[in-house]
Amino acid sequence: MALVDKALFKPTPAFRARRKRVMVRVWVHGPGGLSQDVMVRDISATGMSAVARAAPPAPDDIVQVTLPDSTALWGLVRWVEGKAFGVEFDPASRESGEPGQPGLPGPPNR
Repeated sequence: MALVDKALFKPTPAFRARRKRVMVRVWVHGPGGLSQDVMVRDISATGMSAVARAAPPAPDDIVQVTLPDSTALWGLVRWVEGKAFGVEFDPASRESGEPGQPGLPGPPNR
């Protein structure tokens, strides 16, 4: 006789990576060669939340984020609220600096 009905079991949710609150400017390079500096509000190993000066990138845009130390990370815009937006980083870009999916654009020319 089972003490708990397995059908009622809810798996533990996947926890987000630990976020660090920061106020730092980074460059975001979006589709069509559009680039702008944005203010990062918080960042983690898996993504960041930022505020754009101009129009933010659109949801599902693939962007390159250039950090102050010149590290380039690729990511996908997951949400936009006004000028605020969130980017989920591509784990493969942390090792190579290039997007992990075939067919993505290369880094923009400066």
